[in-house]
Amino acid sequence: MVDVMKEISVGDLRLHLADVLNETAYTGSRTIITRAGKRIAAVVPVDEAEKLEDDEDDYLNRLADEAEAAQGDKPYTPFSEVIARYKEAHGEEIA
Repeated sequence: MVDVMKEISVGDLRLHLADVLNETAYTGSRTIITRAGKRIAAVVPVDEAEKLEDDEDDYLNRLADEAEAAQGDKPYTPFSEVIARYKEAHGEEIA
């Protein structure tokens, strides 16, 4: 895998999208997309994106398990009930 991340502007990406995607697919390179010199996005190999998604899922599941354990025997209110109470009290939907 390539360790150096390249940067490319949005304008240059429009001209070289196929090249950037092929390089990512075949060499595992990562490319940062910039607009007006600011980093706005990245093109990364799909296995890296999937790993990040799996890591995020694991982290959120761990947080949920910790919250559930901390709840113990205390009564809780389902989220749907919280929403219904909010709507009743404020007469509006939560976005």
